[in-house]
Amino acid sequence: MDQPTVALLYQYGIGGILFFASLFLAFKSGAVRWDNLKNRILVVSMTVGMLLFAATHAAWTFFISN
Repeated sequence: MDQPTVALLYQYGIGGILFFASLFLAFKSGAVRWDNLKNRILVVSMTVGMLLFAATHAAWTFFISN
């Protein structure tokens, strides 16, 4: 693997762990409830947004490095 790939995996690996750990804590503490429609929309949109951003970043990184 080359350096941009390692950096990308590190960035989104650590960031993903922190993101999903914070979601877990928010659900566990009761601050976010899945049965509330607004909370569900918020959690889904944040997760999809993070995944789309990571995919776009990965595509740009691989396009530029090749």
